[in-house]
Amino acid sequence: MSKRFPLALKLKMLDRMRGVNAVSAAQLSRETGITQQSLSRWLRTARSLPLAAFGNDVVSSWTVEQKARILAQAGSLAGDELTRYLEGEGVRLDHFRRWRTALEEAGEESVGMAKRIGKLERELSRKERALAEATTLLLLRESLQSNPQDGKRADEEQVHSMVRYFLSGSL
Repeated sequence: MSKRFPLALKLKMLDRMRGVNAVSAAQLSRETGITQQSLSRWLRTARSLPLAAFGNDVVSSWTVEQKARILAQAGSLAGDELTRYLEGEGVRLDHFRRWRTALEEAGEESVGMAKRIGKLERELSRKERALAEATTLLLLRESLQSNPQDGKRADEEQVHSMVRYFLSGSL
């Protein structure tokens, strides 16, 4: 049975494994005596949670507009300039990196989604044409078959008209 650790300790260990001076799970394991597997599992779990679930971080208080403004203004900065700018805005570097990663992933998803939508639209168009063709063929078959009960049979001009309509691709 695995040992239970307090949430406060887990959050402290997560903070040590993330951010500017992050240490590896193996290094932290050697320092604290907590198994590397536990530390890695905590980190994996934390990464899969929404940003607001990391504890009492300020992350959840940032609006999308504020994040976008900070990302845009910090986009051309690097190194010490970036660190100074983020400190001035009250943003931790690990939060900034998460925001930037989320934005990049969202961009990739939207490109992929647009491609998928285009593919689905083409498939729908193809299926609509096939359905129209099948409908026309059924109508032609019904018109060509005689039905002695109602005495209806399409005359030759009607059949030729339907064939011309079908072949014209108007469907």
